[in-house]
Amino acid sequence: MATDTRDAACRRIARPLQCCNQRTRCSYRPQRQASPRQRSHRMSGRRWSLLDLVTLATLGIASGVLFAGWGILWSSLSPLFAAVLPLQYLLFAGTWVIAGPLAGLIIRRPGAALAGEMIAASVSFLLASQWSIDAIASGAAQGIGAEVAFALIAYRRPHIGIVVFAGALSGIGMAVHDIPLYFAGVDVTFALLLAGAMVASSALVGGVGAWLLRAALRRSGALDLIGA
Repeated sequence: MATDTRDAACRRIARPLQCCNQRTRCSYRPQRQASPRQRSHRMSGRRWSLLDLVTLATLGIASGVLFAGWGILWSSLSPLFAAVLPLQYLLFAGTWVIAGPLAGLIIRRPGAALAGEMIAASVSFLLASQWSIDAIASGAAQGIGAEVAFALIAYRRPHIGIVVFAGALSGIGMAVHDIPLYFAGVDVTFALLLAGAMVASSALVGGVGAWLLRAALRRSGALDLIGA
């Protein structure tokens, strides 16, 4: 009888302790560790990191080499489009604005789109662009357009519509720079055709092209470190 009483008392004491331990175990949830990129964002806000700068330089230089090669292709095809110049702009001009939307899409920092386009334009100039130093001025006009688009969403992660919009604004920058300088004597209708071709090509090739290129880079693992 005394043994039964002691056993019952022990069970009464042990039961709350067991429940407490169960509650402790059930309430514990291990926290997911933030990725290096997430920790960097929390610590630095909108400040640039060394990784951002290296990525920007890589994108800008690669785009600049593309621009230089594209300029050679443009010159070789110009005689074929002499009678339909807006068509040449519609088909090919958008490639020259891809650096800005691509840099803004991947890096998402203030100034990334403008700097990306400027670096690309500077590299193409150094590689003997047929437009000489005006290539840099053109890059600035196009880069400002892309920068405005990303600034409107405060440099948060953009969807494809914003990237296409960035391309279109880059095309407007191209038209504002190129038409008064290279087509000052044309009539209004032709100027509008040129401007429309520049904007459409920049939205499709520069905007959609940047989106698709980012997707390809992500699949290859090239953007794993930066988390874009």
